[in-house]
Amino acid sequence: MLKLEDFFGFMIDDERSDIQPLLETLGIEKEIESTKVVKTLIKNNGRQAPIINVARRQQVLKYIRPLLNEDMIDYEPNYYTKEINTSSNHDRRYGAEDRLLEFALVIASTKSKKVMADEPKILTVKQLREAAFLESRFDRCWEILSQETHHIVSAFRKSKK
Repeated sequence: MLKLEDFFGFMIDDERSDIQPLLETLGIEKEIESTKVVKTLIKNNGRQAPIINVARRQQVLKYIRPLLNEDMIDYEPNYYTKEINTSSNHDRRYGAEDRLLEFALVIASTKSKKVMADEPKILTVKQLREAAFLESRFDRCWEILSQETHHIVSAFRKSKK
């Protein structure tokens, strides 16, 4: 099981939306691939089917749900301008939370960090941290993923009729 500390110093490539390297770095690739839903979809549709990537992303969000829904430190704009922001336990925790939220948004949005920064409809890390919406952070990420992958899921369902 992942811990918040696993996200301290975790790097996400600005240009890539492929989640496989991220899962490998976190050491959760095998756990996600071995979930019943992913295994069944791969068996029935092949490893490269678009629905497989949706299922992986869903399983990753479920996997990090406990971390996403924990209480987090309030947004601190000065954290991003400090010369050294790893000098205290507080700063290290804030940094790990930031990387976790960034990871969740990359998973949910299906987009790279660079593309997310240019899309106003995608939540920012700050907005996700502040959780100024009715549902939980996990629920909000799930909603984003559902919106971004609706066309894939619809096409998959139509092909199974």
